Parts: sequence; structure tokens; C-alpha cells
Amino acid sequence: MRYRCSHLADSLECLLLERAFCSYSIKMAGPQGNNMPNSEQELRRIAGEIEACTRCPLSRTRTRPVPGEGPPNAQVMFVGEGPGRNEDIEGRPFVGRAGDLLNELLASIRLNRESVYVTNIVKCRPITASQPVERQSHEAKDRRPTSEEIDACTPYLERQIDLIQPKVICTLGDTATRFILERYKLKAGNISKMHGRICSAGNLKIVPMYHPAAALYTAQLKATMQRDFRKLAGLLEQTTLG
Repeated sequence: MRYRCSHLADSLECLLLERAFCSYSIKMAGPQGNNMPNSEQELRRIAGEIEACTRCPLSRTRTRPVPGEGPPNAQVMFVGEGPGRNEDIEGRPFVGRAGDLLNELLASIRLNRESVYVTNIVKCRPITASQPVERQSHEAKDRRPTSEEIDACTPYLERQIDLIQPKVICTLGDTATRFILERYKLKAGNISKMHGRICSAGNLKIVPMYHPAAALYTAQLKATMQRDFRKLAGLLEQTTLG
């Protein structure tokens, strides 16, 4: 099986976008197979395991774990780095300002948030504090998860991917991009060089993108993400109709 990465030609965008809007918005939930109830039950089982998980120290500082959300037959999966403060409070992925931007970008290509699966590499918020959650200061800062935390948590993500079997995985940021590409034995690089590429692992397409949180503070990155989402729309047109 051959794995590769390539740039999606920008010239496809204008030609394919309108056809994409009419077609994949109907089909994005995926085929209604007989195994969907079983997949949904298994995803709930995984979520229950995550809620009880104590594999790494993040379980001692979390408010709520954030397993992920979306339909069990989603054709598109978004994978970020880890929950932030708002996600830690609500137990849902991408519900803060970065989540608002993600929703805006999805709407710009006429995708509903409810039609995609959204999750993270680690399911509990990585923070600088080491005290139990009830003794934490409000000044606790987010940080990148350690390699040990990633190793402890990503078996849950891998099971989610295997159950959902998305056609496209969009990785948001360096951490998610590196893990997913390496999982499929693809060469990973800095997100500044990888974003907007279409990476192929058999029938699966992987699209690295900047994390929405980074674009909140840099207008240029937001424009870059808007262009990359238009490329995603063209890819979905090809994936849905091809």
C-alpha cells in the first residue's frame, strides 16, 4: 500500500465548491449501515472508560474528561491537541473561542458541526498545575501534553478512529498532525509546511491544518485556515462523488 502527501490544486476550488455544497451536505453523515447502533454503543463504552481513566496524572487535575462528540458514521473527523479550560468545564471538545472559529470555518463550507466527529489526542486538559482540581488556581495555564500522556491516552483515539472509519481526518495543530501522520507511517513536518496538504493512507485522506486557537491571534493564519477549508471542500466533493 502506498502512502503519500500532495498539495490539492487550488484551481479545483472554484470549479468544485458549488457542486460540493449541493452533494456532501446530504451525504456527510455517511451510509446508514446496520452496524451503526453497535458503533454508537461502543463509542459510549469508550467514553465511559475515559471518564473512569486514571492512566496518567491528568486524571488528577481535570474537572471533566472530554471524550469527543459526533455521529458514529461521520465521514470527517477533526482531531485537536487537548481540551482547554472551557472544554474541561463542559466536558465537550472545542466549545471556547477556538470552537467558535471552528464552527465558523465549518459553516463557510456548509458543513454542520453535528455531521463531523470532533475529538483530541488527549482527553483531559493538560495544565501547568499539579494540585488536585479542587485546589487549583484559576491561573492554571494550558500546555502541550507530554509524550507519556499521549502514549497513555491515544489508544482511546485509535479505537474511535477504527470504529468510525472516517474518509477524512483533519488534524489541528502540530501535536495532532504528528501523531496521526506517524500512526499511518507518513512523514510528519512542521505545521507551517504541512498545512493544506492532502496526505493519502490507502483510502483515508489526512489534511493537516493550523489549530483554530493559533488563528485567534493572527489574522493571517485565519485567512490561511479559510483557504485550507476551501481545499477541504474540494476534497470532500471528490471523496463523495468519486
